[in-house]
Amino acid sequence: MTRRILTPCRAAGSSRLVRFLAVLACSLVLMGCEDDEEKKKALTEAVETRMSLAKVKADLNKIKSQMAYLNEDLDAVTENRNELQEQIEKLSRERDKTITAAQKEIEKVKDLTAQLNEQAESAGMLRKDIKELELVIENQEKTIAEQQVTIEELQEIIEQQQGTTEEQQENTDSPEHH
Repeated sequence: MTRRILTPCRAAGSSRLVRFLAVLACSLVLMGCEDDEEKKKALTEAVETRMSLAKVKADLNKIKSQMAYLNEDLDAVTENRNELQEQIEKLSRERDKTITAAQKEIEKVKDLTAQLNEQAESAGMLRKDIKELELVIENQEKTIAEQQVTIEELQEIIEQQQGTTEEQQENTDSPEHH
């Protein structure tokens, strides 16, 4: 879409053209008038036409000024839009990177959670094994204590038998029996 911007030179040129056309129209009207009343009427119409033309020119200049202002605003808005678009693209890239990093971290957490669960399970199994071993140790200690008592009893019996055997040997070795 091409925009045509009126420069002061073009605006001045069009103003001269409009004046010329107004004067030409008035002259033609006046040349065709036959009496004074028609001339007055034609002159009045010419004055009204000039006033209308002046008003149209003022409105045109006002519109041109507003268009220039609006074009400046449009340029500023376009520039702001472009800057915002760049920021949006940058933020989108950062968001994508953050999402990717978060997904990686979530995977790490899942892996660590799985490892923790495995370790907790292993620790539970080890506790169970420890309790079983403690029971075995306790039973072994009881067995050892029982065997210790049995050993002590057997030692007493052995000592008694050795004492009895020594007496018998002394009795058999003594001269009285010979």
